[in-house]
Formats: sequence, C-alpha cells, structure tokens
Amino acid sequence: MNNPAATPVAAVLLHALAVLEVPGFLELGEDFVIAHPPHLPQDKALHSEHVILCTPRYVSGPVAQYTGGLCAMAYEGYDGSDYCDIERVYEAEPGGDLMAHGAACAKAVADWFASRQATAEASGDESGADDTDEVRTSTTEVC
Repeated sequence: MNNPAATPVAAVLLHALAVLEVPGFLELGEDFVIAHPPHLPQDKALHSEHVILCTPRYVSGPVAQYTGGLCAMAYEGYDGSDYCDIERVYEAEPGGDLMAHGAACAKAVADWFASRQATAEASGDESGADDTDEVRTSTTEVC
C-alpha cells in the first residue's frame, strides 16, 4: 500500500512484534492480534500463555481510524473451558500515535514473555513454557 494511513492497524502491530522477534498473527474471527512465545508454533499458541493485542476499534481497520486505547492482555492456555486472564501487559491512553503505541506495546509483550521464561527457568522448568506444556510433557513420559 502506498498510503500509510490506509495500512491496517494489525499490520503495524504485527510488524512491531516482528521487530522484537515475537511471533504473532491476526485472529480474523475475533479481529485482534495474538502474540505467543517464540518456541511455540502458531497452531499451539492458544494452548499456552499468549497475549491478545486489541484496540477499541477493529485492528483490521486502517491506521487513520486509530484513536488510541491499544491494550495487551495476557491469558492462560485454553484448557477446553474458557480463557483466564493473567494480567494486563500494556495499555495506551486514548489518542496518540499508533507507531509509538505499537512499539511500546510490542516491547511490553516481549518483556512479559521474557519474564515468564526467566521465572520458568528459575523454577527448574527447562522447557521455559507454561504449566500446559509441563502437563503435556509429563503425560508423554507416562505413556
């Protein structure tokens, strides 16, 4: 696209994540961006801790319609019932520049994943993943 104002908000957010080597994808059905730990493939992202990035308006909308309010919320992995939030990772005030908000949000998400990795390593979980992965590993070992 030659018109930056017509670029989708999601593209800006995905680029900001990619710069920091945090994988993410657009969830079309829900219209938000999902970031996940680098060691997980996209198809397993929702079964582990992940972060949802959203705006008050749809992220598939153009940058020109961004009015602020970008937020990122961390969730536990899906266990078959419902998602449970862990904590708010980032929240931008209304107004402001999407590029700056996107970069700050991506940094907060990258830092959050890094802190979870460090916590897992300190507790002796060599995989660096969440409890979902630990259960999957122990089930595999029993079989």
